[in-house]
Amino acid sequence: DTGREYVIFGLTNATSFVDISDPVNPIFLGQLPSHQGISQYRDFAVYGNYLFVVADNPTQHGLQVFDLTDLRNVQSPPVTFSEAAHYSGFVAGHSLWMDEETGFLYVYRTVGDSCGSGVQIVNVQNPLQPTFAGCFGADQTPLSTGECLVYDGPDHDYHGHEMCFVGSDDNVTIVDVTNKSLPVTVADFDYPGIARAHQGDLTPDLHYWLLGDMMDEHHYGYNTRTYAFDITDLDNPVVLGHFENTTTSIDHDIILIGNKMYQANWRAGLRILDIRSLPDMTFRELGYFDTVPDSDSVGHTGAFAPYPLWSGGVVTISDTETGLYVLQPTVDRMYLPVMMRM
Repeated sequence: DTGREYVIFGLTNATSFVDISDPVNPIFLGQLPSHQGISQYRDFAVYGNYLFVVADNPTQHGLQVFDLTDLRNVQSPPVTFSEAAHYSGFVAGHSLWMDEETGFLYVYRTVGDSCGSGVQIVNVQNPLQPTFAGCFGADQTPLSTGECLVYDGPDHDYHGHEMCFVGSDDNVTIVDVTNKSLPVTVADFDYPGIARAHQGDLTPDLHYWLLGDMMDEHHYGYNTRTYAFDITDLDNPVVLGHFENTTTSIDHDIILIGNKMYQANWRAGLRILDIRSLPDMTFRELGYFDTVPDSDSVGHTGAFAPYPLWSGGVVTISDTETGLYVLQPTVDRMYLPVMMRM
């Protein structure tokens, strides 16, 4: 509503907020302390004016709810913020997906609930009073993350259904979660070279699903790979193959915007690729920003998550070792970085 833009950035002991409305001069506004304990990983989801936070640690962290309008009135940053509400229906969670159309939050790899380390579905239509809605995926653990949406793609059998596309250690699934108390697995499959199907994104036309495997480079010595599936028939997905980059690092998170794929590839940094060749897997790298320029080794440190949805074409990238980068890509080459260490 205000036109200001804020980065939500996870720390081991807190959630931090950075105003990048002027991307050359970011302002560290403050922190929301962890509900309990420290965690190597946190994840976030936004619904309206509310932020949801999970931590992947064994303490009683649960789900934090934060009112983002609190960021508008910070007079002397940095400040310490407080939770607006808390949900204790699980102890810890690895990742989040928010279906903004339905008001349901999907918490992946929960601990300390009845969902068997699968996915807990939480109704957050009233963000200050989250309620349990259902579970799925206990037979698919350990899960990494997934994407859920009200489907309007090429498979007319599922129009209007809420569908989730989920990765785990040894398979990938498509699940109909329209009935939260009785989700139905529509497809369950794998692909050559699967080690840990981690995270992916759907193309805007919902024809393809691009996925990163977080352990295939480590287990099999591959270069950085991205896998693709034709999902025009949700009951019968087709494995298209993979794109293999010149780097040796492990891939982590993917976001697709139009015909571009933004990847956070740990020690190879941010990679931007042209994916217009789909269904052919001859992608073209448009540019990169290497947050760990002295190493492309196989390891789980470095670039963690990209976010390319800011105004003016700005892209942010989080790095587990050096902090937050605010970047301005050009068409084919990069970048003018601004870094804030936290």
